[in-house]
Amino acid sequence: MTYKRIKPIGAYCPNCQRRLEILLSNNRQSNLCLCFRCQTVYEINDSTLQKLIVSKPVSKSEKQQLINVIQTLPEKYQYKGQGSQLRKTDAGFQRSWLSLAAYEQQFGETLGYNHCDLRKSSNSCKWCGSDLPKGRRSFCKDSCSRNYSKATFTKRHMASLPYRIACRDRFYCQISGEDLAQNNRYNQRIPASNGNLAIHHLIFVSENGTDYEQNLLTLSAEVHRDYHAGDTVIAAKIHEIRDHRSSEYSAKMFFS
Repeated sequence: MTYKRIKPIGAYCPNCQRRLEILLSNNRQSNLCLCFRCQTVYEINDSTLQKLIVSKPVSKSEKQQLINVIQTLPEKYQYKGQGSQLRKTDAGFQRSWLSLAAYEQQFGETLGYNHCDLRKSSNSCKWCGSDLPKGRRSFCKDSCSRNYSKATFTKRHMASLPYRIACRDRFYCQISGEDLAQNNRYNQRIPASNGNLAIHHLIFVSENGTDYEQNLLTLSAEVHRDYHAGDTVIAAKIHEIRDHRSSEYSAKMFFS
């Protein structure tokens, strides 16, 4: 049985009104709808949605069954190494970024780059680009400060560690040079992703690569995809950076 995953307009969750994703099968009797907000699966029967009951508590036998299923996956989909951002769970390892406190504890140093100023001139407002009044250093008025904080903190949708790596690289792809910063309505570059930014591990997580800053590189999403798709030109450039950094920082780039 094969499925096509589609997110059409007009199909919404009856509980939270979020748009449903439909798994359209070659067997018309077994189409499924998924709502990721409610974490609910629906089966479409005779133009009606039937909620499939999913038991959340997992028994010991089910945990073992899940482990056995995971072990049948190809090796490249199994993260059994002790990479720094792998968290062990009952079902195996789950990937998540280190917190800044955990980073300092693991590597014995503080991750910098907590300030990222992308202004062309230090005399202009970070948000609107206007000249700064006397006595002000960053924003021409309080509303600009609030808007800037929303865009770069409240709504940035990035964990602190990868965000600081992007700040270190000033929101430019380190291979193509593409600008990955967000431009606000005043056409000012602000330190927030434009949605096309990816943080790449030079030493793969599955190969015991860590979250150490020298093991991380800012790339555009397209370059990142092309690298993992086997683009030889991009791979050569990234491997050159990897080899250069690992010659000096290998002790922290690899988890021991």
